[in-house]
Amino acid sequence: MKNNTLYKIAVVLVVFFLTSPQIFPQTGSIPWIPLANDAPENIPGRNGPAPTFDEIEIPIYPGAYLTSVYQVIKSNEPIVNEVPLPGIFLVTSDDQEKVKEFYKNKLNKSDGWIFYENYNLFVRGNLTQALSRTVPGVAIREETGESYDLKGADPNIVSSLKTRIKILYLP
Repeated sequence: MKNNTLYKIAVVLVVFFLTSPQIFPQTGSIPWIPLANDAPENIPGRNGPAPTFDEIEIPIYPGAYLTSVYQVIKSNEPIVNEVPLPGIFLVTSDDQEKVKEFYKNKLNKSDGWIFYENYNLFVRGNLTQALSRTVPGVAIREETGESYDLKGADPNIVSSLKTRIKILYLP
C-alpha cells in the first residue's frame, strides 16, 4: 500500500515538473491573442510574424497573449539620437500585482534591472532612457479591453483581461 502511494506521488510530481512553464525555458513564437470568427483582415500592430522568445530575451509572462508588435523604423539617415527599441504588447487575465511579482522574481537588480514602483516599470537603464524607449523595459498597466490592438480579438478572452504588458527589447 505504501509503495503504491509513493508511486502515485512520484508520477504526479514528474508530470507537474514536466509541464511547468517556470522550469523549462520558453521556446518558439509568442502566441497571438485568438481572433473572433468575424475579425477584420487588417488588425493594427499585427503585421508580420510573432517574435520568438529567443528574440525578446526578456521573460514573457506565462499564458499571456501577444496583441501587437512594433519594429524599429530603419533609415538611411545618420543616427543623431538613440533609436527607439522594438517592442511588443501582451495581455493577461491575471491582475497587475501577480504580473509585477513575476517580473520582480525574474528581472534582477544584479543584472541591471531597476523597478520604478510609481510607474509599474522595470528598466535596464534609467528612467529618462525608458521614457525615450531606448533601453529594455517592461511596463505593466491595467487593461480595460478597449485597446486598439484588441480589435477583432475573441470577445470571450477580451472580457477577462486585466493586465497589459509592454516589453521593449534589444533587436
